Amino acid sequence: MNDVELVVQERGGFILRSDLLRLGWTDQSISAHVASGLIVRIRVGTYTLPQRLALLTREQRHLLKARSVLAKFPSGSLALSHQSAAIAHGLSTWGVDLNTVHVVRLDPGSGRAESGVHHHRRVDGLEIVETSHGLPAVAAGHAAFQVACGDDVRRALVVMDSVLHHGLTERAALQEATGRFRGWRGSRLARLVVRRADPGAQTAAESLFRQMCFEAGLPTPVTQFPIAEDGEVFAWTDVAWPEERHVGEVDGRRKYYRDLRPGEDASDAVVREKHREDRIRRRDFGVSRATFHEVTPRLAHTTGMRVAHELEQSRRIHAHGRRHIA
Repeated sequence: MNDVELVVQERGGFILRSDLLRLGWTDQSISAHVASGLIVRIRVGTYTLPQRLALLTREQRHLLKARSVLAKFPSGSLALSHQSAAIAHGLSTWGVDLNTVHVVRLDPGSGRAESGVHHHRRVDGLEIVETSHGLPAVAAGHAAFQVACGDDVRRALVVMDSVLHHGLTERAALQEATGRFRGWRGSRLARLVVRRADPGAQTAAESLFRQMCFEAGLPTPVTQFPIAEDGEVFAWTDVAWPEERHVGEVDGRRKYYRDLRPGEDASDAVVREKHREDRIRRRDFGVSRATFHEVTPRLAHTTGMRVAHELEQSRRIHAHGRRHIA
C-alpha cells in the first residue's frame, strides 16, 4: 500500500490537497494524475482513488463527499443536515439533490452556498447527535422533517416512512417537530406527510407505491400483511387491502438481491417469488405487481389505474359474499 492509499484509508475514502502537498506532490502533478484518471476529484481540493469510487452507490458517494467537507472544518463547527444527515443515518431517500452537501453551522458562521456545500444557520430546537458512523448530524427525525419541507410529496413520504421504519424516532416526536418548526417553508407538506407516514414501508419503492395508491384514490392499504396457509405465515406482502382480498407488491433489483440465499443468483430469487405469488393466489387473493419504474411520477398514474382495476376484480371475484378474512 503506497502513501496515497494509506491516507485515503485513514481518512475513510478520500485525500485532501493538503495531504498530497505534504507527500511531496505539486498542483501540477495533482492535475496530471486527475487527467490520467489515476485519482478522481470529488470536490474542490478533495480526491479519491477510482477503484474505490467505482464500488460506491450514489448515496455512498454523497456521504464520502460529506465526510470530506467535515474534515476541512474544525471539529464541532459543522454538522450534516437535510438529505446529507438523512443518508448519514441510513435513511432511504428518493429524488433528493446528491450533488450538494448540506451542513448546519454550530459556530457563529453565516448561512451560504458555495463549492457544492450549503451552509445553514443553526435554529433553536434543532437537535444535533452523532451517527452510528461517528459523524455529527442533525437528529434523524429532524433531518427527515427538513427533507420533507419541500414541494415533493414523494420525496417527503420516502424519508418519513424510512425514519419510522428504522425506529430512529417516533411519530409523536415528528408531530412535535411540526409544531416546533411550523414557520419553516414547506412545513405544511411535512405535517401532512407525518400523518400519512407508515413504518411498515421498508423501501423507497414501497413508499412510492403507497403514494401512487393515494393519488389513484384507492383505499389506504395496510403494510406488511401476512398470508398464512395451514396456520403458518408464508408471505408478508408489501401492501394489502384485506377486505378486498387483494395485495400489492413492488419489485426492484434490491428486493431480489436482498432475498438471495447462499449459492443463489437473482434468477433463483425470481423463481421463488413466482412460487410465492402462486401460493398467495391459491389463498383467494388477487395480486398487483409494479416495478420501481412504474411507481415513479412518469408512470404512476397509469399504474395506479391498473391497480385500481385489479383491486376491483378481486373485490368481485374473491371478496363477494365472504364473511371472514383468512
